[in-house]
Amino acid sequence: MSNGSNNWNVSYSRISWLEFALKKHDNVANVTRHDDIIMEVERIKGCKIILICLDEYTLGEAGVYRVLQEFPNVNFISVGGNWNGYTIEAKKLCLSKNLGLYNSSELTGALWKNEFWLYHQKDDKGNPIYPYKRAASA
Repeated sequence: MSNGSNNWNVSYSRISWLEFALKKHDNVANVTRHDDIIMEVERIKGCKIILICLDEYTLGEAGVYRVLQEFPNVNFISVGGNWNGYTIEAKKLCLSKNLGLYNSSELTGALWKNEFWLYHQKDDKGNPIYPYKRAASA
């Protein structure tokens, strides 16, 4: 599918990388893309995921609310590459709404979980690891 346009400044390379990664995942049966940055993911095991592909260095609460306002059916937010992250407040908001919020290092693990919004990586002691970042101040 060719690149359309989006109001989130997500490049075609980011979109196509994510689409390719999703299609190659062992728990994904099918991926369809619409509105340029929305991907509907039918999983082999688990409910359908409606994912928005972003490229946000730090996604905060306001960004989550914007996603939900523009795309109310989204249940999974991909913020981008391993260097991208989100604020603690954004993660808490997403957890309260059963929304997945992940960067690419967390993506594959979350796709295996029925309650994908609860997935987190763990350190060697079993503690949760999140790619938290602080929002830039004005």
